[in-house]
Amino acid sequence: MSVDRMTIEETAKYIPSLLKDISRRPESQRITIFHMILPALQKWDMKTEEQMKAREDVFGFNSHPEDPVVILRFFLDFVLYQPSSSSAVSGDSESSQPIYAGLSPAAVNVITNKGKISWSHQKLTTAKIGVLKFIMSHIFLDDERLNILIAGACDANHEVVSMSEDGLRRWTTTVDLEKAQLIKALYTMYLGTKPTNTGNDQKRAPASTPVKIRILNYLMKSIAATNMAVMMADSKSIAPIAPVMISGLLKYIDQTGPVSGHDAESIKGYAYIGIGLMCRKVPAVALKDTQILREFFESLETEQPAVRTYVQDALSSIIDVYTKLPEDSPVYNDVKEIILNSVQKMNSHSRYMALKYANAVYPFSSVFARYVCLLGSSASVTKLEVKEESIRGLHPFVQSDAGMLSSANAIVPPEALPKFNDLVIYLTENRPNDQYVYDSKSPVIQGYPLEVYSEILRFVRMILVLEANPTTLLVDEYVESKVDNGMSDDPVVMDNFKKHLVDSWLGGDLEKRRALELWLKFIENSLDQNLKDPVLLSTGAKCLLEVVSLGPPAIASAFQGRLDFFKALIFSKKQEARDTMSRIFGIIATDPSVSQDEVQALLIELADVADKNSQTNKSTSMLPTEKVHGALLTIGYLISRSNYRSRSLNNDIVRQCIHCLSTYLEGAPGTVFNMLAAAACHSLAEIGRTQILGSLTEKRKHASTTLSSHDLAEKLARLAKTCKEPKVQEQALLALGQLSIPLTSESTVMSIVTDALFASSDTKQVELFFAGGEAWSVVAFGWGSQAMQKHKDIDDMPLLKNLDQSDEAKRSELFQTLIEKIARVYVVSDRAWYRKASCIWFLSILKFGKDQSLIQKNLGVLHAAFSRLIADRDDFTQEVASKGLGLVYEYGDAKIKEDMLYSLVGTFTEGRSIQAQSVTDNTVLFEEGALGTTPDGNSITTYKELCSLASELNQPDLIYKFMSLANHNAMWTSRRGAAFGFQNLMNLAEKELEPYLPRLVPKLYRYQFDPNGQVNQSMKTIWRSLVKDNQKTVDKYFDLIMEDVLAGLGNRQWRVREASCAAVTDLVQGRQLAQIEPYLERLWKMCFRALDDIKESVRRAATQTCKQLTKLTVHYCDPTVVSSSDGIKVMNIVMPFLLERGIVSDAEDVRKFSLDALLRICKTAMEPQAMNYLTFHADKYNITQEQLDSARLSGAKNSPMMEGVEHCVNQIDEDVMKELTPRIINIVKKGTGLPTKAGCARFIVTLVMNRRAAMEPFADTFLKALSGAIRSKNPVIRKAFATATGYVCQLATFDKICSLVRHLKKLYIENTDEDAHAASALTAADMTRFATDRMNAVASEIVPLIYFGEHDPDDDLKKVWAAAWENLTSGTRSLVTIHADEIIDFAQPLLSSSSWATKQTAALAIADMCKSGGRAISQRADKLMPVMVSTLATRSWAGKEHVLEAFVQLCVSAQGYFEEKSKEPTFDEVIKIMVRECKRKNRPYQRHALVSFKVFADTFSDRVDILKQAQPFLTELCEMDEDEVAEDDENDNAKPLLLMIKANAFKTLVASFRPKTFIEHQDQTEKICQTFVGNLEGNVWNVQLAILESLKLFFERVSSEHVNDKLLNQVLDTCNTHGLNDLKYSAIRTATIDVLDALVASCKLLPELKSKLQSMTTSSLQKEPLAVLKERLNSLNKSVDSN
Repeated sequence: MSVDRMTIEETAKYIPSLLKDISRRPESQRITIFHMILPALQKWDMKTEEQMKAREDVFGFNSHPEDPVVILRFFLDFVLYQPSSSSAVSGDSESSQPIYAGLSPAAVNVITNKGKISWSHQKLTTAKIGVLKFIMSHIFLDDERLNILIAGACDANHEVVSMSEDGLRRWTTTVDLEKAQLIKALYTMYLGTKPTNTGNDQKRAPASTPVKIRILNYLMKSIAATNMAVMMADSKSIAPIAPVMISGLLKYIDQTGPVSGHDAESIKGYAYIGIGLMCRKVPAVALKDTQILREFFESLETEQPAVRTYVQDALSSIIDVYTKLPEDSPVYNDVKEIILNSVQKMNSHSRYMALKYANAVYPFSSVFARYVCLLGSSASVTKLEVKEESIRGLHPFVQSDAGMLSSANAIVPPEALPKFNDLVIYLTENRPNDQYVYDSKSPVIQGYPLEVYSEILRFVRMILVLEANPTTLLVDEYVESKVDNGMSDDPVVMDNFKKHLVDSWLGGDLEKRRALELWLKFIENSLDQNLKDPVLLSTGAKCLLEVVSLGPPAIASAFQGRLDFFKALIFSKKQEARDTMSRIFGIIATDPSVSQDEVQALLIELADVADKNSQTNKSTSMLPTEKVHGALLTIGYLISRSNYRSRSLNNDIVRQCIHCLSTYLEGAPGTVFNMLAAAACHSLAEIGRTQILGSLTEKRKHASTTLSSHDLAEKLARLAKTCKEPKVQEQALLALGQLSIPLTSESTVMSIVTDALFASSDTKQVELFFAGGEAWSVVAFGWGSQAMQKHKDIDDMPLLKNLDQSDEAKRSELFQTLIEKIARVYVVSDRAWYRKASCIWFLSILKFGKDQSLIQKNLGVLHAAFSRLIADRDDFTQEVASKGLGLVYEYGDAKIKEDMLYSLVGTFTEGRSIQAQSVTDNTVLFEEGALGTTPDGNSITTYKELCSLASELNQPDLIYKFMSLANHNAMWTSRRGAAFGFQNLMNLAEKELEPYLPRLVPKLYRYQFDPNGQVNQSMKTIWRSLVKDNQKTVDKYFDLIMEDVLAGLGNRQWRVREASCAAVTDLVQGRQLAQIEPYLERLWKMCFRALDDIKESVRRAATQTCKQLTKLTVHYCDPTVVSSSDGIKVMNIVMPFLLERGIVSDAEDVRKFSLDALLRICKTAMEPQAMNYLTFHADKYNITQEQLDSARLSGAKNSPMMEGVEHCVNQIDEDVMKELTPRIINIVKKGTGLPTKAGCARFIVTLVMNRRAAMEPFADTFLKALSGAIRSKNPVIRKAFATATGYVCQLATFDKICSLVRHLKKLYIENTDEDAHAASALTAADMTRFATDRMNAVASEIVPLIYFGEHDPDDDLKKVWAAAWENLTSGTRSLVTIHADEIIDFAQPLLSSSSWATKQTAALAIADMCKSGGRAISQRADKLMPVMVSTLATRSWAGKEHVLEAFVQLCVSAQGYFEEKSKEPTFDEVIKIMVRECKRKNRPYQRHALVSFKVFADTFSDRVDILKQAQPFLTELCEMDEDEVAEDDENDNAKPLLLMIKANAFKTLVASFRPKTFIEHQDQTEKICQTFVGNLEGNVWNVQLAILESLKLFFERVSSEHVNDKLLNQVLDTCNTHGLNDLKYSAIRTATIDVLDALVASCKLLPELKSKLQSMTTSSLQKEPLAVLKERLNSLNKSVDSN
């Protein structure tokens, strides 16, 4: 369809179809379509009701939102367009093109279709009216048309203005001036844009002044516009006006009052945001006073809910202003007052922001901030975000520079915590206001709401415990559980706490004493049962127990007057409170200040309470369960603590109590039974550890039996076995263990205890295994077990001073048998749960018996057991075993540690100790539910990697430190884990590992990304333990980490490669260029290598790494990010690599990433540099220089201008050339730009080809100009001018050509510049290519240069010179002979050049000439001999072997030279030269020197005695120990080189041996033969082969009288042993037969030697596998017969 043949009306009908999907059309089609529809828009018409649906149904704008963007962008540009006139701004100095207001050059080109369309005034007006009509339809939205209507309202034509004004009134009523996209568009039209990556064509000029005024009218109505302006402005420019703007916005907020509706609320909200942004930009305004902060916090209460969100955002934006505010600041106290008042408000927004400010503005050590967070825990506000912020502020954190909280994994140093003294005093002296307390609606304690008071107790207790354990407890995300578990089970934590309390109470520091007294008061106030809050009661009880049990005795004595108060608490409704208060009561009620009668009365009362609910009591009046439970627990504590103090109680009362407790060990299963049975077990354990229960028997009223220790033990054992409640079983096991303390080893009860503990292994429950382990330690060590430390809650325990030690030896013997049984039966069992139980038992025994002699005695047994169990299939068994090994190593002496290291490393690396478990019918391969977790048996990987890590650091003893740190099971952070004190071990291990951090950090960093989940989790745990500040540590060790991961990318293990890929991906993110630059090329190289890995998972990881590396590289090539010089640095590194190795790689993925990276680099604003780089270096890559030249110059070459220039060539004659020549030469000399210079060179070539006659008179002039132009630094230009020079040589005179050749010689010889060398070579090549005949005419000048250049050490230049030689000679060498004198004359002086490269090239050229040999060379021996001798006198250098080879060739070719006595060098001097060269210590050179010496000896040994000078050093080489020599040699490949030297030495030695010529040699016959025979044994096969070949020549050159029978016999033995019997190498056997053939042929053998030789050959015939050698052996036998 042709639009030109259609009417405007007809065209208008097709507008929808033409505009649909226009964004997906090419740019050229878009321009055409727009120019097609512009005249028709005025005629377009559609009914209003149809327009409503047409946006989507007809035009499809909603489905393709890019379409209206493209259309409206063109319409805006068109309406802004004004024809070039006085209204256009004149261009800058670089361009005469006018600048159109609001438009870019590219936009003008679209409107004018690159100048093809001329818009008249009338035509333009009509089209603009059509555009306005079209956009003022329901197809477009108000936001979309606003910019166009603003532009139209400022048009030069009144019709356009009138229509636009009407549109602004009627068609922009719903414009949202707070819409960021619209505001951004207005700002863009107002300010214009900067140049884009593609150049200035896309740079938009600012709008005209009238348009700017119109835009300002709209921007002034928008808060979003103000905020955007603030965000875009820098602080210096906005500082002077900030106070005025803030004042205006505050005034607006105050005067606006309450608002409603989305728009009004948004506008008011943006006013708050604007103030916040300005305060952040200019902090001085906010710090002048606190009016803004105060008003904002007040607004959180008064503003509408929708506006409060904006206020919160504004307050969040200015937090940084107040962060780390100095105390001497005038607003410091005001800020505290505002925060404190706000946190006490009922409003959730106020409280949340107050908490947020407290946490961000103040460090965790701030007592005020923690007070605020405690108040924030009130229940009066239930919003989740408030609770979370309060909790966050009460969990230790490190404040960052920005004032925000650190990550959860951060380790908080002890000094970052608030001081206990300050905290308690502050909480005592300050109270919340009455309204806050009233709003809480909960009971009040000391002025605090109950829930806040409970939180105060919890938090202050945590701070007190942490203050007492600054080095023991690591403050991290698990700190709360560590505090709880440590205070209940960790003896170290408890001991530190005890010392701290004693020091505070008795140390003489009054402030500490007062703080502790206040703390006791806080605790006591919480113990009010009337409050009826079980959480508060249990928290208070826990705090009191810790102070009473671990503090000075005076604290407990102070409470003895309040026994009734505490007795009431033992019957609390909360079990935790009963557990704690019963123990407290036992300690206080047994104080010496309490009488014996009172204690016994309490016991009788409690026994009566317990007896009412016992199984034997038939009474119907049952008491509440919690009361009975409290009574049972308290009975145990009262009796045990009385025994602790050696207070004797009435036996009958104790008997009654024990009997009562025993009745609760049996009964119907259920919740009540479980609770009471556990309490009974606990109390029996308390009593049983202090006295033998068997002495307390009681005859039952209705039976003749008595209750004995035996009975109790059996009941407990039965309960432990049959009960289904783990907590009851645990208490029963612990009770059994503690019953054994006062028993003798021979007691029958002891066997019941041990049998029950062994039986507990069948429960398959880890918690019970740990309980059993604790019980085992008590059985073994009694009160000496560290597990008993937590029970020593009285300062002075007379009980421990009166212990009976008489049975200790027998008890040790008993337990020795138990250890052996565990090791013999349970450790090696085929049942997984037995192995797990034994592992946990041994760990418990080891940990709790640290200082016991029995442990030291059995460390070997324990180590063997743990070493075996570390290979278990079960993950947790492995981990427990690793903990055990760590403890064994910790406790062992130096000898044990050494043995352990040897054993453990062997276990991991060689598998010495790990034995396959036998599989029987009963073998359980997987526990229930475990199938699928680690079915491949690879769980041991973690510990192998730990061993590997320690080995890499060359510190195998670190294995055990790593095992202490590698926790990843939740068990170790539980109460049981705390009992083992692994936190303390971790702290110790961390300190010991600190010196190894420089070597350890790189390995650990990579291991964190190991593909094995267990390995990386373990390593991450070690990393978090050792590295407190992740960012600083990585920055500090960045280089070491980078070197490690780079090496890992090439590691032979796929897991290391995959981990290294992931590590690189993480490591390079966010790095500075200075850090990355040194490694960039290696990173690309190794990542590409990984991208082509054989392992798929490695390839996947490498893909992510390459993506990150591509992103990083492109980032650092962008001048908006880095400076131009830095960008060029990156490209100089990356571009060669991507071009040389990337896009030409065999791997498809590598090619893809290389191409993607190259394209993305070229799309950055660095594109000019990238193109220049490609231009300058294209000749280095597989994409040839010619291809790149063609791509870059195709536009210029095919342009109309170039076509015109080439047409003009045909019009050039001599007259024109006279005027044209100086102008062309001026361009050659001073022209700029690649197209200009390359085009000029092309033009010169065209002149030579098409206008030879006109060009010839000026050829010499052109040649002179071109001789300078060929030195261009640009390889493209250099190549172009070299080609032009070659063509001009067709017309130049011979004198000028010779002059040019001399210039090329000077460039090549005298300049060290690589560009000069390249220019000389390229020009010579093109001269010989395009002017071959002319060059042949001056061959005497150019042949020496080209021949010389052919030997250049630079391979690239050598190829160019070789091409020149090929052009000149068609590959023949005849010109070498013809111009030999010229070559020698040219090269000889250069042997003494100061340039080593020149000297080397000259030597190689002359050497090559000598190698050609022949009569021509021999005739010039007089010239060549002195040159070669002087050259050989220099030190060894790469290629010198060719000179020596040539020298020998020269000697061979010119043998007559030595017949004249006056000539130098003489034969003797030559031999000395050869010996000297062979003695040089440059091994590669020595190898070749010996080969040359052999050639010389083969030729001249019959004429001169060479052996005399050569034999000593050759014999030395033949007999050298290559292993010993290789150790002293720096070359990594020394040994293979030494073997070749040795082989060549044998060959050279025999070559110089001539016994028939020189009688003196006959005396050396035996010695030389011994040299050969004696060295045949022990050498590698290729040296043996050389010896045998030499031995063959030896026998060919001797006769019978030269050798004796003894020597012949030795030769035969050696040939038989090391030759004929060598069935591995057929070459050795072949060479041996050659030797024997030569021996038989040259020597007369005695009968016995004949017989021996025949026996040898017969034996060899039977073993020889090759037919050809069998035939030779038969032939040898025949030769022996005829000898």
